Amino acid sequence: MTAHRPCSGRRLSLLDFFEDWAKLEGEFLVWDDGYRVHTWTYARMAEAARAFAARSQLARGDKVILWSENRPEWVAAFWGCLLRGAIPVPVDYRASPELLLRIYHAAQARVVIAGDEAPAIDVPVWRFRELPWTGGYVVAAAHEIAEVLFTSGATAEPKGVVITHRNILANITPIEQEVRKYVAKYRLAARVFSPIRFLNLLPLSHMFGQAMAIFVPPLLAGTVVFMRGFSAHEIVRLMRKRRISVLVCVPRILEVLREYVRPMLTEAPASDRHPALRWWRYRRIHRLFGFKFWTFVVGAAPLDAELEAFWEGLGFVVIQGYGLTETAPIVTLNHPFQTKRGTVGTPIGGVEVRISPEGEILVRGENVTTGYLDGSAALTDDGWLRTGDVGAIDEAGRLQVRGRVKETIVTPEGMNVFPEDVERVLNRLPGVRESAVVGESAVHAVLSLEDGASASEIIRDANAQLEEHQRIRGFSVWNSGPLPRTDATGKLKRRELQSWVAAGGVLRPAARERGVEEVVARYAPGRQIGRDTTLGELGLSSLERVELL
Repeated sequence: MTAHRPCSGRRLSLLDFFEDWAKLEGEFLVWDDGYRVHTWTYARMAEAARAFAARSQLARGDKVILWSENRPEWVAAFWGCLLRGAIPVPVDYRASPELLLRIYHAAQARVVIAGDEAPAIDVPVWRFRELPWTGGYVVAAAHEIAEVLFTSGATAEPKGVVITHRNILANITPIEQEVRKYVAKYRLAARVFSPIRFLNLLPLSHMFGQAMAIFVPPLLAGTVVFMRGFSAHEIVRLMRKRRISVLVCVPRILEVLREYVRPMLTEAPASDRHPALRWWRYRRIHRLFGFKFWTFVVGAAPLDAELEAFWEGLGFVVIQGYGLTETAPIVTLNHPFQTKRGTVGTPIGGVEVRISPEGEILVRGENVTTGYLDGSAALTDDGWLRTGDVGAIDEAGRLQVRGRVKETIVTPEGMNVFPEDVERVLNRLPGVRESAVVGESAVHAVLSLEDGASASEIIRDANAQLEEHQRIRGFSVWNSGPLPRTDATGKLKRRELQSWVAAGGVLRPAARERGVEEVVARYAPGRQIGRDTTLGELGLSSLERVELL
């Protein structure tokens, strides 16, 4: 029998939170690795974490790199480190061995805990299959530092953000209080959707991925499902099979799923109908996802308002939040039943948000880190975190995020142009697959086009819809597959695109993939592929072969 009570009580550290959820019954984590389904209960997870803490021989303060795909053992190792007083340092499993070694040395880590398929590296490595997951128990005092996350390193030295127990608890406590109110107010709906099952597609090396896998689900006695691969067909199949209630993802996944369901539509969804009418009109799509599915929780990158409107028009709820690694991570969150398109919600309890005279979003609260691993401070003299994002606050206190300060284009007339505003216009035009806007004093568009599309006509049509200061002054056509984006969050790599433009990125005729070699090249970048190349020579995993087919 599953216990459906949220965790509660006054907590001094995350170890108190651990003791709360360790008493829950029912499924906690489910991992579909493409071959088998691995199910871990709350009790099994607590036992595994305690066993790791008791038998790992880590010392308090040791830094431990977690370098693996999402799986239950990752979570057990994370909690085991905290119980031991060691400090986890999550790293994206797609990070190169070179970047991993730079982070290893920057953090002065003791060991790397790696997935079974991670490549060999010349530092101490523990594999999940080698670790103790049963037996033993330890009671360790809470260490001030809960974990360290590195937020950059592709072009500069990696910089570690220090996250304390207090930072994470400052996120957990206000959300828990809201959960209690919702459960009491919507008691019938809570019973209908219980147990709540989350499909989490964000990496655990990302703070938002952790929040929606490790910290928030126990407040609802929920179950978290992990999977491998991100094809739309597999996502939808697993959602229906596992009776998922909540999909946690980045906006890019919503784009992929939109293209997947569009052939089923005879008209564009309209969100002006009553939600019940929308649900009934598009019941075929709800049946596809499974009738228990009702909401997307989206974060880590800006969500286009039209994409949000598309899914709301189909009768789904889209919940946005805003935060950074430095805020552990949540700053604002939309109310599930009072969302407003184009906003990322109001500040959670205990968090202050204000806009600087220059338009930058500033944050203050106990969830904000005080500094970085190298000793540098994160806060201004009066205790505010400069987020680097440009935004505004509406009359109801809801935050709108316009873009990054460093990416804002300032025209010679002193007018600000936000790349996302121009991209939104471009991406609506026929013939545009995707676009990116870069520049310092003039707007330059990088276009990925459909076969036969005219870049000049697209720029002309876009400029007719843009304000004078937003108009595109130059453009290039990108022919090298999808535009470059970050692995974890799907954000455009504008700096890389700006360098490409500066190096002479020029207009070339756009073309679709014309043969099987070009299709295969998307899954095996950097390899020489010809008519005689075999699958065995490509070095693809079994799952990659399935995705290729």
